[in-house]
Amino acid sequence: MSIPAANPLFKHFRQPAIYLKLPSGGRFWNETDIDLPVTGEIPVYPMTVKDEITFKTPDALMNGSGVADVIQSCCPNIKNSWNIPSIDIDSILIAIRLASYGSSMDISSKCPNCSEENENTLDLRILLDNIRIADYSPTNIDGLVFNFKPQTFKKLNEANLITFEQEKLIRTVTNSDLTEEQKLTEFNKIFPNLTDMNVMVIVNSIDSIITEDGTEVTDVKLIREFIYNCDRNVFNSIKDKIDTLGKQQKIQPLNITCDSCSAVYESDVTFEQSNFFV
Repeated sequence: MSIPAANPLFKHFRQPAIYLKLPSGGRFWNETDIDLPVTGEIPVYPMTVKDEITFKTPDALMNGSGVADVIQSCCPNIKNSWNIPSIDIDSILIAIRLASYGSSMDISSKCPNCSEENENTLDLRILLDNIRIADYSPTNIDGLVFNFKPQTFKKLNEANLITFEQEKLIRTVTNSDLTEEQKLTEFNKIFPNLTDMNVMVIVNSIDSIITEDGTEVTDVKLIREFIYNCDRNVFNSIKDKIDTLGKQQKIQPLNITCDSCSAVYESDVTFEQSNFFV
């Protein structure tokens, strides 16, 4: 069998624009999901035209497949983008945008004092350098030692889709012509699904539980059974810890000075793929 001739244009193919050190440092990754260099930095390539089109496809963005495909296109060392720990997702998306469009990004915000729309330019390099990782050290709750972990991109996306669908259903029922009794019946069908989803978010955030005698429980089914049957105070303590971890790794809001009234206010930095990559 003949070997295909090398493309003479190969040396003009896209090259890595930056090298990204993941906030996780490779922790929480499966070895088969990433080829992590000894430097701990993965190469990030600029987006192709196909990648840009993908980010303009609503269905691909909604189900997460578009984001997953673009990540693997621009970060070939990532072998399975669905299994990316959530603590690394923002850094990867920022790095892809930085590699594709440069370090400057214009953002808009409204002053809460005078309602003036302010335009500012954000340096993505500074944003990337300031991303923090939460403290995932073991936590003792009611005599049990909990080892927490970030959710994967797949689990996070699934939870977001369920929440979106359930909230849309709630709005539909609320705005319908059904009687109050019929609405209550419909709501009673929806809320158990939301409860199950909230429980699974907690289960998916627990890596293991160690009992008083040193037994380590990692089976998802056993952990889920425990979460459904534990004391409400224990449940709330677990949920509070997971909420705290989420806040710790959230990108810090920006301090904006209003051009009109000079008031200083905070503006959250969010990454909406539909406009972040256009």
